[in-house]
Amino acid sequence: MKLSALILLTLSLTAATWQSAGFLDLAPAKPGVMSGIDIDSKGNIYVLHRGEVNIAKFDAKGKYIKSWGAGMFKVAHVIKVGPDGNIWTTDNGNHVLRVFTPDGELLRTIGEVNVPGNDAKHFRSPDDILWDSRGHYYVADAGNARIIHYDAQGNFVNQWGKKGKLPGEFSAAHSMTIDNQDQIYVGDRGNSRIQVFKNDGKFVAEWTGFGNSFGMAILGNTMLSSEGDTNQMYLLEMGTGKILEKWGAPDEFQLPHLMAVHKGQVYLTEVKGNRIQILKKAKR
Repeated sequence: MKLSALILLTLSLTAATWQSAGFLDLAPAKPGVMSGIDIDSKGNIYVLHRGEVNIAKFDAKGKYIKSWGAGMFKVAHVIKVGPDGNIWTTDNGNHVLRVFTPDGELLRTIGEVNVPGNDAKHFRSPDDILWDSRGHYYVADAGNARIIHYDAQGNFVNQWGKKGKLPGEFSAAHSMTIDNQDQIYVGDRGNSRIQVFKNDGKFVAEWTGFGNSFGMAILGNTMLSSEGDTNQMYLLEMGTGKILEKWGAPDEFQLPHLMAVHKGQVYLTEVKGNRIQILKKAKR
């Protein structure tokens, strides 16, 4: 590679498109290890952490509203706002999903608390959940190295995956996101890759070269991927997985994890930092 080309490449990988806009004030929620975040259509922010009271709700301006979930969770992992407006969570330690109203009322528990399994009604360390355009939902059942597909009523439809390194296999199906074509992207933590699937489980592609994807967010024709082992962020090209930029160090990110996007800003959980960093596009 010519020196001029190498300099341009180095600049592109250090001058990040996304830069810090500060941190969400979590103090009133008495946060513990930070895990998940999502934001509803009104801008309300829901945070899942591993402190004494696991779920915290903030309004669109970041003002603390309330907390709930004390004593329920063993290893809180992801929190998502479902198409129904309810708040869905995964508990990696108790092997269940829980669904709450936006005010914290427990509506139902999916799976059996403290009973891991590999059938359609049990999970083993579920990590993530998402919905397609039909309202069907998919669970990243990390301990069973599979993705489980349910319809909008919660009926089992399909599953795919097993332990391994081949296409369609997983070390741990840790994080997921979905595009507007209903293609599902799975962060295969341990195998250092993102795998791409049709929503029927058909394998499409494998992206590599950026370590383990702890969390993902699609932003137009790009994707942000967090690498918690190296405290770095990667900007990837949609369609190819090509690395467009990478940046970060322990003084910038403290084990970056799952994230949410709202009004052009990225809200990034940091496990070791017990914090949520807000990223916005840098002015050019």
